Amino acid sequence: MPPRSRIVSFYCSSVRPVLRPLTPLLTRSPEMAIAELPPQSAHRDPQPSGLRFERYFTHDGTHPYDKIQWELRDAVIPGDGGNVFEQKGVEVPSFWSMTATNVVASKYFRGKLGTPARETSVRQMVDRVIDTITRWGVEKGYFAGGDDAAIFSDELKYLMVHQHASFNSPVWFNIGVPGARAQAAACFILSVEDSMDSILDWFKTEGVIFKGGSGSGINVSTIRSSKEHLSGGGLASGPLSFMRAADSVAGSIKSGGTTRRAAKMVVLNSDHPDVREFIWCKAKEEQKAWALGEQGYDMGLNGEAWQSIQFQNANNSVRATDDFMRAAISEEDWDLKAVSSGETLETIKARQLLRELSEAAWACGDPGMQFDTTINDWHTRPASGRINGSNPCFPGDARVHTTVGLLPIADLFERTKAGEDIAVYTHQATAPVAADGVVSSLPLAVMQNGISRIVRLRFSNGADLRCTPNHRIWTKRGWVEAQALTTDDEVLLNDSPTPAEEASWRLPVKVERLAVSRKRNGTATVYRELPDRWSEGLAELTGHLIGDGSLTEDTTAWVYGQEDIGDGLLASHEGLLTELVGGVTRIQMDNDTDQLRVGSEAVRELFRGIGVTSDRSPSKHVPAAVFTAPVDVQAAFLRGLYGADGCISRVEDRKANRYVGLGSHSERLLKDVQRLLSAFGIRGRIYRVTPNDTASFSYVRKDGTAVTYVGSDGFDLRITGTDIERFEASIGFSSPRKQAALARLLGDCERYRTKAYTHLETREDDGQAVVYNLNEPLHHSYLVDGFVVANCSEYMSLDDTACNLASLNLMRFRREDGEFDSERFTRAIDLVFTAQEILVGSTEYPTAKITLNAHANRELGMGYANLGALLMDRGLAYDSDEGRGYAAAITALMTGESYAQSARLAGVVGPYDNYAKNQVGHDRVMEMHRLHAYRIREEIVPSDLLGTARQAWDDAVAIGKLNGFRNAQASVLAPTGTISFM
Repeated sequence: MPPRSRIVSFYCSSVRPVLRPLTPLLTRSPEMAIAELPPQSAHRDPQPSGLRFERYFTHDGTHPYDKIQWELRDAVIPGDGGNVFEQKGVEVPSFWSMTATNVVASKYFRGKLGTPARETSVRQMVDRVIDTITRWGVEKGYFAGGDDAAIFSDELKYLMVHQHASFNSPVWFNIGVPGARAQAAACFILSVEDSMDSILDWFKTEGVIFKGGSGSGINVSTIRSSKEHLSGGGLASGPLSFMRAADSVAGSIKSGGTTRRAAKMVVLNSDHPDVREFIWCKAKEEQKAWALGEQGYDMGLNGEAWQSIQFQNANNSVRATDDFMRAAISEEDWDLKAVSSGETLETIKARQLLRELSEAAWACGDPGMQFDTTINDWHTRPASGRINGSNPCFPGDARVHTTVGLLPIADLFERTKAGEDIAVYTHQATAPVAADGVVSSLPLAVMQNGISRIVRLRFSNGADLRCTPNHRIWTKRGWVEAQALTTDDEVLLNDSPTPAEEASWRLPVKVERLAVSRKRNGTATVYRELPDRWSEGLAELTGHLIGDGSLTEDTTAWVYGQEDIGDGLLASHEGLLTELVGGVTRIQMDNDTDQLRVGSEAVRELFRGIGVTSDRSPSKHVPAAVFTAPVDVQAAFLRGLYGADGCISRVEDRKANRYVGLGSHSERLLKDVQRLLSAFGIRGRIYRVTPNDTASFSYVRKDGTAVTYVGSDGFDLRITGTDIERFEASIGFSSPRKQAALARLLGDCERYRTKAYTHLETREDDGQAVVYNLNEPLHHSYLVDGFVVANCSEYMSLDDTACNLASLNLMRFRREDGEFDSERFTRAIDLVFTAQEILVGSTEYPTAKITLNAHANRELGMGYANLGALLMDRGLAYDSDEGRGYAAAITALMTGESYAQSARLAGVVGPYDNYAKNQVGHDRVMEMHRLHAYRIREEIVPSDLLGTARQAWDDAVAIGKLNGFRNAQASVLAPTGTISFM
């Protein structure tokens, strides 16, 4: 039976997908033919009920263990001072080597030695793991029926006991062990920020990972170099100093509670100022070790010499871009840039740096190299961010919509750092299944990411947004980086209330002195304690003070026109002020206005503490405390401001022009109000208004200085369409006559739907700033200044992700005639890959962030062992076209079949959470893989092997087009350590 027919019976035969044109980044020679996708590659049942399996390695009615000859052995590992390990009476298959026996008994058998709980047989170990995986698969609906689950279990047990495959060590350490942490992933990619808290979290997280038997990788390029200054003076320690501490942690923890050492990888970017020290750190330490050896110290791995040598628990790698490699080829300069500011600290020759890297690697085997540009070109989740790229961020004054108000992201960082749990709002337009509205979500982390370049985006609604050029903003075509936005892009504005439901009513100021005033008849002095909490009355007075009032060195004044006096607004505010401060003076002015004045210094201190300033009209702004006040306070402030300076327009000429307006000479004030309105889901637009009369007036100050004022442009913030209804329901006017006019407008006129989108008008550089970002777990988005933006995109593997590994023993797929058994290999891949996938959602992870990302991306690492033995068996040299071609065909088959099985799994249990927003990028990489499978030279690879590999990629692309993919990553060629002996 052909391999494609055995597990795809739930696909519908009526669908024949057509491949999209291959990416122009890849070209092929005219003579190379790429096969059409066969119709049978993509069969799907309308309602898939689970995977079906048939027996290939086993027989119905016969347990896979029954055909094995078992024998008892004593597992002994000798050491210098006696046996390091000993367990007698270990049951293993007779064809297992003694090395395999010792490895399994000492590393993977669970239970205390010498007790009934101790495992004594390979059967027990394999049953413990496979039975647990099968049970989880049944519970989560992976199998079509009980027979399929039983076949899956038997087939998988056959592969394990016959040494065809092995899971990574944490699976054998932890799965099915009562009371053990069910950590199954072998490798974790972590992130670290340039802060002591983050660095200490790195050490702690690695400790938990190592204790569970897994390894970790981390890029430390975010840590300031030893050549950069600290804010408190002195120079930073640099990443190498913290690498020493992390290395000591790794060396002290036995992986999985066994004698296996922890495993880790550390990466540094090629433009980090400490890159040369990083390149040579291990080579210099090994020179120390050899010097100690020459003095007679024990040079064994556990001897005194190596115990004192640093950096020995990690593999180091330098991460280089294509730009670096081109600079090395061309003998060009290469800049080493400060982490904190991006400025160039040192310029060296790229070729010299590459030579030093090579010499250090020749001396001690480290560092390796990672090729950043290639890695990201083959990245399946480009919409989730670059792999190990720079973080997209916002400057500290960007206001995030949170449940405690519109909070500057710098303040959000500090408050969460201090232990507060503050939820942010995420828009459901960015959810996997798009919907209207917003929901609150607790960020997994808020990060400070150093100093970065900032751009200022100006939009057609008059709003500004400042961010790093690579920050992504939600548009009608999905996520678009700030640097890639065009004037045609329709950028979504927040259309839903984001109430500050958990904001504090406490004022940011506590005035100790009493407010002093005199009763109206002047016969008595009144002393009044001022409030330390918000009230709606205080908020409304603050709004009117900003709109039509003044705060000077001598007095606080509120101004009212005759209409305000006539409709009772002045009287209302006079009552509020009397209750608030004890007394108020009313003065009639020559310009036909009345003022309410309070001369108390304590009152001025109160309003200054709230954030009111003495700035003239063009510099007015919303007080900072209002942004983070309760929603009722924000509404009252706006009500007072609109009561003072707002209007209702209903021009009914040839084109109706109906809106609620707010005029001011301060563009900053209107932008602040626009942001505040966005928290109510109201989308205002700012217009520049040029006065018809630009007349000037002059006067002479008391000191004799002549001053001339010239009329200038003003600004008008307008609320239109259906948002007028929301304004009336949520805010309104403090002025009774304006509120009545608003009611008449709503009663008399129909309204169009307010535009949900705005357009970019200009983009300009705006200097550099300390930048921040956060990780929102629900929809991976949040709201900033009324815009929907992406959260921290670096789940770098994205950071803070996990990968579950397994390896296939290639020599077990060698037929008696010496050829590779592609059918047998393909069957094994499907079984092992399914088991790996089941483990993802059923096991534990060291942090909440890693748990979230592991479930959202479901990265797996199918790999193989014994490639060298297989090539030698065929008489092929590693460094030959034939050897490389043979290895390429096997690798293409393994990866293609893994992704094909991932697509089948997606038809049963759905694609990975982040697939929808990464579909274009993921599918593009699948087509790139398929193209390269067809590029393998046919004359140097057996036709059946190459044909099966190409068929696997045909299936992966075709089935993936129907179902998507269950896993963001499917294969990893991880080095096999102890499992290679099993």
